[in-house]
Amino acid sequence: MLALLVAVEVAGWSAGAVRAPSSPQAWGGERADKGPEDVADYNLEAALDPQTHVVEGKERLIWRNRSAVPISALYIHLYLNAFENPESTFGREVQRYGGERSEIRLHEGEYGYIALLDVSQGGVPVPWQFVHPDGGPDTDHTVARLDLPKPVPPGGKAQVDFAFRSQLPRVVARSGYFDRFHLVAQWYPKVGVLELPGERGAVQPRWNCHEYHEFSEFYADFGSYRAEITVPKGYVFGSTGREIRPPDEVPQGVRHLIAQDRVHDFAWTAWDGYAPPLTGKWHDVDVKVLYPPEYAEAGRISLQATLDALEYFSTTLGPYPHKQVTVVVPPFNAWEAGGMEYETFFTSLGAKDPPELALVRFVAIHEFGHGYFMGLLASNEFEEPFLDEGLNEFWDGRMLRDEPLRLGLPGLAGRLLPSIDLRTFDAMRTGTQRFQADPIAGSSWARWSTGSYGLVYARTALVFHDLEEMLGGEVLARGFREYYRRWHDRHPSTADFEQALADAAGDKAPLVRQWFVEQVYDRAPVDDRVEQVEAKEILPEAGLAPDHVERKPAEVEREIRERREQFRKEHPGAKPSEPGPFPWRSTVDVRRYAAHVPEQVKIVFEDGSSQTMAFPVEDRWRHYVFERAVKVKSARLDPGRSVLLDLDKLDDGRTRERDGTASGRWTLEFKAWAELGLSLLESL
Repeated sequence: MLALLVAVEVAGWSAGAVRAPSSPQAWGGERADKGPEDVADYNLEAALDPQTHVVEGKERLIWRNRSAVPISALYIHLYLNAFENPESTFGREVQRYGGERSEIRLHEGEYGYIALLDVSQGGVPVPWQFVHPDGGPDTDHTVARLDLPKPVPPGGKAQVDFAFRSQLPRVVARSGYFDRFHLVAQWYPKVGVLELPGERGAVQPRWNCHEYHEFSEFYADFGSYRAEITVPKGYVFGSTGREIRPPDEVPQGVRHLIAQDRVHDFAWTAWDGYAPPLTGKWHDVDVKVLYPPEYAEAGRISLQATLDALEYFSTTLGPYPHKQVTVVVPPFNAWEAGGMEYETFFTSLGAKDPPELALVRFVAIHEFGHGYFMGLLASNEFEEPFLDEGLNEFWDGRMLRDEPLRLGLPGLAGRLLPSIDLRTFDAMRTGTQRFQADPIAGSSWARWSTGSYGLVYARTALVFHDLEEMLGGEVLARGFREYYRRWHDRHPSTADFEQALADAAGDKAPLVRQWFVEQVYDRAPVDDRVEQVEAKEILPEAGLAPDHVERKPAEVEREIRERREQFRKEHPGAKPSEPGPFPWRSTVDVRRYAAHVPEQVKIVFEDGSSQTMAFPVEDRWRHYVFERAVKVKSARLDPGRSVLLDLDKLDDGRTRERDGTASGRWTLEFKAWAELGLSLLESL
């Protein structure tokens, strides 16, 4: 038995995207309407001190051993310890990469931690120690191993009781306080995930409990949560789940009793500065928005965006199973708490003016969407972040495809300078350099730079935008619906997502497989160009005629001259764009410089007619030749903007004759924006 206990491995730094599909029975098999397997149930008690920003807590964890071997150790996350000093794994990565969201640094009196005051199993003390699954420094205290006095038999349960103290940091990354505002997240001891053979590539039981990295988010088992949270009198409270009875006044303040099943996290907020909440309803789902009075417009936008997202995600992926959503608009100076997701609870964006106000709708929809890709699908955000952040970004963009994002400088849009309308996927056209350091698949920490991690968002959206264009919208939509149907309330991998799309694609499955090889597991650049557009008159030539009678150059020149004169007499008002005395031979040359994707080329002629040609995916280059009465005027690759991964969309098009209108307009507009920006900087 001891050998079996020792054999339970822990996933380390090298863990990443999974290429082997999970077993059909992984995580209990398809869940249909059964809900997830309850593995980790939590009973939480907490009291907030608004002066010290300390949460005194108690926790009873009921953990079920799903494996076929006894388990003598549990691995737990202590996420807040990422903020106890700059030498944590998180802190060192911030020093290397810079701040993920901003350059805010913690100073004296602003650090955070979680301290275990007591740990017991059935009244027996549990010894524990900090461990470093990813090889982080000894100064990182975000993962601990509990050595249980009583091993948990296969199928059995362990009850572990904790007393702990959580010192919230000044809001710097997702959780913390500013003044009297508190956003309390990742604040309690949280057990890791024991993966079994056939689940996310595991071949034997293994713990998945990574250190808290700068770019990583979270991964946890489903369970039921019951919480008693006490906050000061006069504070507005919001959280994951629903209050199961009216709050009670107690000597320490006001106690809120909350319950929520079918989730894998619990977060809450308390502040005495919230305005009266905004409320709405979508079918049987209640929506509540908490916001500062000065951000009332952002609150209204967030409410409508949430209602719209409920409709879209429920229609396109699957019904929303919970009965409530709580949205928080953070106050000024707590911006780092914004744009973050927890189940049935998320934070939007505080804003009053452009350009930030224009982003509120997108941020609210994005954070709600995490309720599906992070919450209900529950993929591993440590090792495969694109399955949440990236796929969610794509589905948000799909929802907002026909809504332009209007950007401009505060108070100046439409006055001194025009506002700019960006289509959602055009706004995501970042990260299309030729030599990307990292593919979108892979862990959140093994990244070349902050920008390379950012590809998990925008480049993923472009990868699946372009795949949708190749497969067809309904085919891709069917694939996403199938992915959700198979894997909600479980923990899918990259390979499971690929399999669902390939199965839905039918005879186009090889295209899906190839696309994953090139654009998901790798980062092949796309660089197709129109190289040349030219036209020449087809004139009579000297030489032997069909009857072998030689035509002299002087005869040919006379024929050309006479036909031109005759044409001018018959068509005195003819324009250069109209047919002339001789036809034209036009050529258009296109070339591929990188990965092969199917393309279209639209050829426009001088008379306004056009012809769309295929640029076959197997060709490295192609010469198109046209013999017509009029010349080719221009050629454009990808006229429908289906291939947004292309490195440079400007070289997709070319005119036969130089036209400086577009470049001049862009130059003048850029010059105006640049001069304004410099003048604003000088005034600071």
